[in-house]
Amino acid sequence: MSIFALILGLTCGYDATAMAGALLLVTDHFDLTTTQQGSLYAATAAGWIVGAVVGSKLVNALGRRKTLLGLTLLYLVATGIAVTAANPLWLGAGRFGQGTAIGIAIVTTPIFIAESATTRARGRIAVLYQVATSVGIAMGYFGGYFLADSGQWRLMLAIPGVLALATALWLLGLPETERWRQLRREGAARQVGVVRAIFGPRYRRLTLFVVTLGFFVQATGINAMVFFSPRIFQHIGYTDDFGLLVLPGFVQLAGAAAALVCALTIDRFGRRPVLLTGTTLMGLGHALLVIGFATDSPGVVGFLGLIAFIVGFNSGFGALVWVFAAEGFPDHLRGAGASVMLLTNLTTNLFVAQFFLDVLNAIGGLLTFLVLFAITALAWIFVFFLAPETKGRSLDEVQSYWEAGRRWPAPDDTHAAAS
Repeated sequence: MSIFALILGLTCGYDATAMAGALLLVTDHFDLTTTQQGSLYAATAAGWIVGAVVGSKLVNALGRRKTLLGLTLLYLVATGIAVTAANPLWLGAGRFGQGTAIGIAIVTTPIFIAESATTRARGRIAVLYQVATSVGIAMGYFGGYFLADSGQWRLMLAIPGVLALATALWLLGLPETERWRQLRREGAARQVGVVRAIFGPRYRRLTLFVVTLGFFVQATGINAMVFFSPRIFQHIGYTDDFGLLVLPGFVQLAGAAAALVCALTIDRFGRRPVLLTGTTLMGLGHALLVIGFATDSPGVVGFLGLIAFIVGFNSGFGALVWVFAAEGFPDHLRGAGASVMLLTNLTTNLFVAQFFLDVLNAIGGLLTFLVLFAITALAWIFVFFLAPETKGRSLDEVQSYWEAGRRWPAPDDTHAAAS
């Protein structure tokens, strides 16, 4: 299971930044405006939304494993469209297809991990997925740097397709989860009224919690930092390929190291301390960027700010946000619950992808990162007051906590619910 999480994380991470390196070349190749550049990322983000909606249905109807195998096939086809695109429209179509596959993966992967891993390993494997995603993001930047001189933007977009193929091959050796098999035996996968159930009195608190958490993940600016990192580095004074592609890669490697430390320590310290510490570092990163732009010397300070933000995100939100949605809902609602969170998350991401560059160019770095700092402060307050500690808790215990109105069940109650 750990190897699967690592390979899929590399695929998703590389996909996120394959376009970041390629965009520097694609912009000249197709003579794109700033808004058109944003639209290429918006196409991916729109695909994520479609994937999140479709994934919630597929993950119950076909099973966790078959859904993951299907999305790798979709990703390979979409990669072929993107790599052979003769104009921005077809390139956008390919990126939309790739985004749809990634959206399905975002729904399915936490569920597959939560249902396949042991209680003790569940959090650690989820964090390892984030480690691999960060390494994949860094690989995307480094690959862009080494291919920049040759102008091979098509090859930049093709590499994550190879990783997707490796994911499919590894999945062939993994079994379907026992919880999904039980779900099929009970016929729960065909229940109706799912939306009414997750917004009903029993799960309303959990649904609102994960929806708000999903909003904060994107509104604090993570994908702005990932998608447009080379453009942000331009604004803080870097101009050469090393500064625009290699330095962002080093930032992501620092984030991967932070996520790895989180993976090794999360079972000791728990979810809440990790989330609060990570969100604090995210706020520090935005504050450093604000200071840098305010003093008209954003270079080094801005670089440190980007590192602090990415380290904080990868050791907090990035590592654990999906765990809460996967843990809290019962088996037959887990896919729908993850999708509801993702719809808010990815809709926010769609607006970030489309408009971040325009906002950055219009109001400048100082005001842009001041707004992001304020949103991050609100996210910290939200986590402090509402995020439960689920370390060492079984899925049944976490589910009972939310069903009982945010009260942990007595040991006898948990045993009865599980039997």
